[in-house]
Amino acid sequence: MAERAARRPAGRVTETFTRSDERQGAYGLLESSAVGADEVGTAMFEACARRSASESFVFCAIDGTSLSLTDYEHSKGFGPVGSRAEGGRGLKVMNAMVLSAEGVPLGVSSQRYWTRADRRRRVHRDKLRPEEKETRHWLDAMKQTRQIMAEHAPSTRCWFQLDREGDAWPMLKEAGLGEHWYTIRACRKRRVLLADGGKAYLWPLLKQQPVKTTYALEVRAAGRRTARIANMVVRACKVTLDVRDKRTSERFRINVNVVQAMEHGTTPVGERPIQWTLLTNRPIEIIKDVTDVIAGYSMRWRIEELHRTWKSGACSVEDNQLRSASAAIKWATILMGVAARIERIKLLSREQPDLPATDEFSPAEIKAAALLYFGKAGKAKVTAAAAPTVADVTLWIAYVGGYTGKTSSGGPPGSITLSRGLKDVRVAAKAIEALARD
Repeated sequence: MAERAARRPAGRVTETFTRSDERQGAYGLLESSAVGADEVGTAMFEACARRSASESFVFCAIDGTSLSLTDYEHSKGFGPVGSRAEGGRGLKVMNAMVLSAEGVPLGVSSQRYWTRADRRRRVHRDKLRPEEKETRHWLDAMKQTRQIMAEHAPSTRCWFQLDREGDAWPMLKEAGLGEHWYTIRACRKRRVLLADGGKAYLWPLLKQQPVKTTYALEVRAAGRRTARIANMVVRACKVTLDVRDKRTSERFRINVNVVQAMEHGTTPVGERPIQWTLLTNRPIEIIKDVTDVIAGYSMRWRIEELHRTWKSGACSVEDNQLRSASAAIKWATILMGVAARIERIKLLSREQPDLPATDEFSPAEIKAAALLYFGKAGKAKVTAAAAPTVADVTLWIAYVGGYTGKTSSGGPPGSITLSRGLKDVRVAAKAIEALARD
């Protein structure tokens, strides 16, 4: 099913499986109570870990999202998503995306689905234990990632990357377990214990720190943000956070390193300066350590690209019309594997363009891409003397999918054109494989 979904990614099962016997088999698996949703994801998680085994460390970007799914009669086991006033139904999900040190996707190491209750809880969240809040899904995603890596990539260190939703004391306590690293973007006014026994707040303390380095950041126009080259000033320090469990009033001391990158002198009138304040257990002994923390956090946005490809780009997972939450989760998990492959191909062609195409594509896929793009002349493009690279084949696939080149589109191929091209390439590759067998 995953192989077919990779050939014809689509949100609806009927669009991926065109033959009646295939559709019947697909629905049989998705609706079966004998196969759990977690089992469907196991192979994907293990493959991601094995692909990571040669890396000294990997970035693990963790983020949550919602799947808005059709459930007019509230009979499928979904829960509220989005604004309760709008009545949206669907699933909540937490994903962990693993990337190499160069930022190339290696796969997905964890997925945690849940549904919210139809009624709002009456107990204030400060009165709940961490395992009773949605915080637990962040913790579970990290735990599952650590476990799968320990089994299949024991020498690889995880460097978890979490946005501001991850700024909570349970994450700060547990993210670094097992000698793994974490970087969490701060959003709270954290209190700091000083060496002389006094206390201060983190933001004023950072302003007192000397400038470590500066760098130029290209800012693209978006919403109310003006395009510009931002001058970023970097400060860093080591602190002991004084955190409190509001439920029990218990206090904890957590030693962290803090790296702050703040725009200075280039902020347009009426806009807020760009600012990242990052909490990490990664050592920051030299300037390169500090800049590595910033560069690592910049990889976190790639999970948002993955979600876009999964939801509204190539896979359109929210279009499915399956009749139960269990079936929807199984199908969404399969499509997540497809989305991860598309993102891997896209970024591999940009970050490591000179790799042999055979590292990522089958011989039949390479031949099919060349023939569909070049016609008969494509045979000369895949000889031993002219072995194509990953970037070559990715570009051919993109052109097959309707890519018109950098001048027209403003950038390299994206996930949608690649997914369209892959559909045709996989069909042609199947024909090539069948002819070879004959």
